[in-house]
Amino acid sequence: MKKAVLALSMPLAMLATPAALLAQQNNVVKSITVHGKVAFTDPKVEVNKVWLSKDNFSGKPQVVDSCVLGKDNTFTFKIKQDHQGIYSIDALHWDHATFWSDADVKVEMRGYDTAFFKVKVPHYNYVDGSYDNNYINLSVLNNELYYRRMIDEYNMEYYAKKYADKDTTWFDYMKNHKKYNPMREDVNQREEILNRAYADRPVMVYGLRGMASTESSAQYDKAMAALEKLIIRYPWLTEAKQLKQTIITNRAQAMKLKTGQPMPAVKYPDANGSLAGLEKYKGKYLLVDFWASWCGPCRQAIPKVKELYEAYHAKGFDVVSISIDTDKNAWRKAMKEEEMPWEQLLSDNKDKTMEQFQFSGIPTLYLVDTEGKIMERFTGFGTDTETKIKEVISRGTKASAPKAAAAMPMSSF
Repeated sequence: MKKAVLALSMPLAMLATPAALLAQQNNVVKSITVHGKVAFTDPKVEVNKVWLSKDNFSGKPQVVDSCVLGKDNTFTFKIKQDHQGIYSIDALHWDHATFWSDADVKVEMRGYDTAFFKVKVPHYNYVDGSYDNNYINLSVLNNELYYRRMIDEYNMEYYAKKYADKDTTWFDYMKNHKKYNPMREDVNQREEILNRAYADRPVMVYGLRGMASTESSAQYDKAMAALEKLIIRYPWLTEAKQLKQTIITNRAQAMKLKTGQPMPAVKYPDANGSLAGLEKYKGKYLLVDFWASWCGPCRQAIPKVKELYEAYHAKGFDVVSISIDTDKNAWRKAMKEEEMPWEQLLSDNKDKTMEQFQFSGIPTLYLVDTEGKIMERFTGFGTDTETKIKEVISRGTKASAPKAAAAMPMSSF
């Protein structure tokens, strides 16, 4: 909390870029030192490590160094570089911190999650470094505040539903309260202010990473214009060029996933290790759910998906879950705990799957029609998502029902 307060209380003068800094070409620092400390180690392993990765914006970050934690759980990295860029520290595969490499960096990390309910989502880590690192600090904090608020809302919705049989007032309010979009809009507005303040800084490639999978034409044009500006101003900033190409590639892929396009033909191992695809579900309405055992919102959504499955499976609706777990044992354990009656598949390449289906967060769900074409895509599974799925299935089944069966509709939504 102390670090969060420190970041929030940073003077607004931080956002006023000194002319001298703007004039600097930001390509003169050839090496930096990263000092850090991890508060909590994993009690289940003998050796606790941290990894240093370089984000090249063309795919998965590249691990460039690693070390075992020293006395007092400290670590040090020396970075030699041709030009500055974005690096990240992975502590114990539990916690992450991102920084811009234009000056020495000091970071204190939580490390292993000591909470009873563990969540593999990095919490806010304040990086003590340069002016450009202030941008990353504030951007990360902005998103964490949103994440914490969203989790609070999920918890309220859960308990409202749990005790609805005793008092429906709060449950009815949560069901109809349009909460998630306004929260996201608040985050976007704060991010926009930050982006304007740092628009001429090379660290803006960090902020533009969020545009890598945008489907909005306006956002795409905005990202392209911002990247062109950075490329001209900082010819050495290869990350801007790579990010531009990534956005172009991802947008082309996103166009293949728009409503009305065929669902990509993929095959993944099932629970028995045999390859299975989606083509056998043609003739049915299919919900494809991308999830993982460690994803809290994914696990919370499963009972709701079960309700849909039980209500409409006999009417031509099916579900396939595709996990992006990298730990097969954790996947099997979660399957056993959740007792999902539909087919379970496991991605054999998480990064490739996320790129092919254009998602960075889970649960992500695709609703596919009887011809194997995409009807809707959902990010997250809230009350609004559940309602929309019912509406789409209802509309689809009514449209496809033969006239002779008009007296016996396929659904009773």
